[in-house]
Amino acid sequence: MSENLPRVETVVDDLYSLPPADFVSHRAAYVTRFKKAGDKAAATRIGALRKPTVVAWLVNTLARRDESALAELFDLGEQLERAQQRGDGPRLRELSTARSTSIRALTDRAVSLGRDLGATVGDNAAREISNTLNAAMADAEIRDRVRAGRTVVAETYSGFGPALLSIVPDSPDDDDATADDDPVSAEVEDNREKTDEAERNRLLAELESAESDLDTARTEVDEAQADTERKASELRSAAEEVERIETELKAAGARAQAAREAHEAGVVKAESTAAALEAARARVVEARSALDSLT
Repeated sequence: MSENLPRVETVVDDLYSLPPADFVSHRAAYVTRFKKAGDKAAATRIGALRKPTVVAWLVNTLARRDESALAELFDLGEQLERAQQRGDGPRLRELSTARSTSIRALTDRAVSLGRDLGATVGDNAAREISNTLNAAMADAEIRDRVRAGRTVVAETYSGFGPALLSIVPDSPDDDDATADDDPVSAEVEDNREKTDEAERNRLLAELESAESDLDTARTEVDEAQADTERKASELRSAAEEVERIETELKAAGARAQAAREAHEAGVVKAESTAAALEAARARVVEARSALDSLT
């Protein structure tokens, strides 16, 4: 009876909820299960899943543990976008402050969750979490990954959108304000300065994930080679068994032929003996008749 396998989407969710240290072994176990069940397409898809970095795992954990807070953050992003489209400077400043507060709170929450789960979370990881949440507000694809809890690496966003707002004209009441006092402008500049560092961190995370996948691939190659050698040994044993059976079959055929010839010779002899017996009986009858005539 075939194994009752889980849906692939369920497997993906399960894997991305695990600490990175457990990801590779669980992925390999799932691949083996699906291969044995004959579902090679699902096994291939699962095997191609990339191991998340620690930062990505923390974001995924946050998405699973605090879904409502993330939803509020993304709703705030939509409000920012609408305010930007209207060119509403005061509203943008208000929402930008709210966004910073929300991201800071969510970052602290992710760091706290990570530490509760035994992870070491430093300042650099906290910055990457914040960058990822900022990027999710601006980029729909990143947002979908974050919302689904399937982030793989720390994300960055270098364009302009709800997460990195372009400068908008000041309202008439703000004529005396200077550019240095504009929190939106200051944040844009700060994010620009952090882009290179975030990109380096992202590439390092990509490298870590790629090296992990390489180790997994090597393990799978070793397992495949061992499996090939095992099957070759089984093939040799089967060939030897076939040869032995064929030899026994030939010997049995020879014995059958000898028995057949002996049977035929026995039939001939039996027929000859029967004829001799009949002849002897005839002579006995004849002799008795002759004897009776003399008496």
